[in-house]
Order: sequence, then C-alpha cells, then structure tokens
Amino acid sequence: MDSTENNKLQIQEIIKKIAENPLEPENYLYLGKLYLINKDYDSALGIYGSLLSIDPKNIQALINSGSIYFCKYDFQKAINNYSRAAELDTNNMSVYFNLGNAYAELGDFGKSLSNYLKALNLDKDNPEICAAIGLLYQDNKEYLEAKIYYDKAYRLDPNNLENVLNLACIMMKLYKFEEAIELFQKALTFDGKNIKTLLCLANAYSAITQYATANEYFENVLMLKPDYYQGLICYAISLCEQDRDDKAIEIYKKATAIDENNNAKILLGNLYCSIGKYDEAIEMYKRVLANDSESASTYVLLANTYVLKNELKLAIKTYKKAIDIDKDNDETKLIYLEMVDELINRKFPVGGGA
Repeated sequence: MDSTENNKLQIQEIIKKIAENPLEPENYLYLGKLYLINKDYDSALGIYGSLLSIDPKNIQALINSGSIYFCKYDFQKAINNYSRAAELDTNNMSVYFNLGNAYAELGDFGKSLSNYLKALNLDKDNPEICAAIGLLYQDNKEYLEAKIYYDKAYRLDPNNLENVLNLACIMMKLYKFEEAIELFQKALTFDGKNIKTLLCLANAYSAITQYATANEYFENVLMLKPDYYQGLICYAISLCEQDRDDKAIEIYKKATAIDENNNAKILLGNLYCSIGKYDEAIEMYKRVLANDSESASTYVLLANTYVLKNELKLAIKTYKKAIDIDKDNDETKLIYLEMVDELINRKFPVGGGA
C-alpha cells in the first residue's frame, strides 16, 4: 500500500473516531494534520473550524488555521487567528513571531516590529527572530538597524548560511565591502558553486575596483549558468565602469536575448548613447517601445538621443508622446518647451532678415 492510500485510510478512520467522540480535540488536530499532508488546505481549515466551534480556546487550532491562511496569502485572516491565540497564551513566542511575519507581509512595520520584539523578549537567543527583525529593517531601508540584528543572528548561529549571507548583503548596503567579501568567502565554504554568492563577490570586488578578481567571479558565474540574467547585467555594468565598452555591449546583447522587462535593452541603449552611437541607441529604444508603447521614460530617452543628433523635430515629437502618457511630469514639459523655443529660434533667429 502506498503512502497516499494509507493516508486516505487514516483519514477515514479518524473521521469515524470524530463521529463516535465529537468532543475529543486531538482527533480534529490529527485529521487536520492528515489534510495538510495532502495539501488539502480547505479541508484542514474546515476541520479546525469545527474544533473551534466546540472548543473556541483551542490554541493549536488557531495557530494552525493562521498558518494556513498565511500560506494562502490571506494575511488578515492569519492575523485574526494568531491574535486570538495570543490573547489566550501571552507567553507563546511562536504566536508573536507569526504575527510579526503576517504584519510584515501587510507592510505594517510598527505592528510587525512590536510582535517580533515580544517574541524576542520570550526567546532572547533565537537567531531566526533576530534575522526576521533584520529583514524588516532592511525592507524599511534602515540598514544600520538591520545590521545590528543580522549581526546578532550571525553570532548566535555562525554556521547558518542564510545568516552569513544576510550580514554580508547588509554590509554591501553600508559600503563595507571588505567585510562583505570576508563573509561571502565564508559562505562559499558552505556551497562553493552558489551562483548568488559568487555574483555578490563579483559585485563586491567591482565596488572596490579590484576588477581582475571581479571579472574572474563574473566569468565563473556565467560558466555555471550562461543565461543568468542578473549575472549578465551586473557584469556589463562593471565592464562599463572599467571602460570596456565593447565587451559590455557583447554582454548586454546576451542579456537582451532573455530580457523580459526591457531593462537590458534600455541599459544597452544608454551605453550606446553615452559613447556616441546614437543610431544604435535609437534602435534599442524603439525595440523597447515596440514591447511597451506606454513607457514615457523610454520616449524621453529616445527624445534625448534625437537632441544629441540635432534632430529637433523628431525630439519634440517624441517628447510630446512622453507628455501624452505622463501628463504630470513637469520636467519633461519644460524640456519640450525649451526644444520648441530652440527650433523657433533656429527658424527665426533674433536680428535675422525677413
């Protein structure tokens, strides 16, 4: 008998037990667990609801229901269940931690932090809670505070890869590249072929202008995964910083072949424009607009390139398209008016003859 059939039989047996003794909570909890094994979340919620109808203070049923709602991205219902559990057990660290996670998903920084801190107060040496608070601060762009908690998580559990990477990445945000490199190197001892770690090392060495080492890591990344979009983009950007424009163009072209959001095409267009290859830049921006005709920012880039080519009529026409899409952009309107004035002055110069 395979595990699926065995699970079905167990479900049938426990349903009979519930029918025989409907007031025994453990049977409901066990049946809910069986449903979860089958990923039958709605049935699990139903059985937990049945248990709560006869035992409204069953904390485990509330926690389990909250966790299911969390997995279903219904964070408010998750909070409702966790909050009821917290009212019943004010010393339950897991409940506060789960509440912190749910509020974080809703973008409520204050309530998320408050619940994380309650959880941490109940379990002061829990690295998972520290890492969660670090992430909360990081998402709020409070990098110094994030470092404090990531550092604590790392000191509590230095052999946890996620803790090492979290601290390394926040060091990058704080421009402490040497410290970040040391941590990324440690992360490689866990997994020497982790593409994201290798890419982070490449970016860190590039940031401190150790380009030879950076390029080795970029090449290793692309050797492991030639179509790694983020790796291609980061490598091309670094190559631009090294004034290796031809190589950067080569890498950007590879990225454009797998570009889903036009970002690589825009970056390549910008590079072409910066080195005076205006026709190539125009072609690239037009390719972007062929995929996204409502991109006002791309029309502005295209118009700017026409200005550099001294093609004011095309520039004015293109700025107007950008304004039609983004009517509240005063900066584009100002440039448009300046170009119109410039074109008029060229046609009718002050002091010129009739």
